[in-house]
Amino acid sequence: MKRHLIQCMVLVLFVILWVVACGDDKSPTGPEPSPFVKASDWVANANWDTRTTITVSMVEESADHFHFNPDEITLEAGKPYVLKFENSASNGEKHYFATPDGVADFFKAIATRKVQTPDAEYKAPYFKAVELLKGGELEIYFIPVLSGTYDFLCTITGHADKGMVGKITVTGGEGYELDLEVASDWNSSLSSDSRTSGSHAVWTDAQEVPCQMVENADGSLAYDPEELVLTKDAGYKVKLINAATNESKHYYTAPSFYKTVVTRKAEDSNAEIKAPYLNAVELLIGGSTELFIVPTSAGSFEVICTIDGHQDAGMHGHITVQ
Repeated sequence: MKRHLIQCMVLVLFVILWVVACGDDKSPTGPEPSPFVKASDWVANANWDTRTTITVSMVEESADHFHFNPDEITLEAGKPYVLKFENSASNGEKHYFATPDGVADFFKAIATRKVQTPDAEYKAPYFKAVELLKGGELEIYFIPVLSGTYDFLCTITGHADKGMVGKITVTGGEGYELDLEVASDWNSSLSSDSRTSGSHAVWTDAQEVPCQMVENADGSLAYDPEELVLTKDAGYKVKLINAATNESKHYYTAPSFYKTVVTRKAEDSNAEIKAPYLNAVELLIGGSTELFIVPTSAGSFEVICTIDGHQDAGMHGHITVQ
């Protein structure tokens, strides 16, 4: 009798374990929750030492045949990647990497750490497109989050018809979510403002405004000029310059200002970068870039270098919009 009772208890325990392990038709089978939601958390918690770099060449085989190599890319959600774009100096054209209108936007499916060229690093909540100039290089550091298939192309007239199209597939990541952390006080109409077009009249007489990153012999730092004075609704090309004789890279960080301008593009010697608005620009040693902007709000906006110790050493200033 005692032996029979033990056998029954073992059988009952086995059944319980089997049900727990295998589940039944009534068990919930929803997607796994995202480990993170905010783009900044995806970026901050990635191990960038394990990143995979994929080089994409912009190829002109003939006057009638252009393509990306590779033109089909598969990524795994949640892992760090770098897409490195190269447009050979022997090519005759500049080329875009962009998402076609009316389809799922690859740039909104990824948490972007930065876009980097040999001149500068650019940070934004997300990017809209990048264009490689002849001989240009550019890297996008990112975490793919939202699974799906995303088309891309060169948006210069005729280039897609010549074969410059492709697809990116993001696998895995069931249940993953992504908050791009677009500022709640940003006016999204600025991203579609007609002045984002290079053909707008505001760019005919756009003023060039230089700003140097200065390292003094006594260890102090500065922006020169310390204050930029701009006029509301006028077009500007603000040229940020970090001399090759400097010893450090430097930021030009003005988030309150960047959110109030129409941003046409940032352009350096390698590429053009398009974003709804910028969060920060970092100039590498010897690097320079031009910000094509139209201020839309009068006021005074703080500018700082966010590298440790640089603000305390004097690298801060203001942008005044009249």
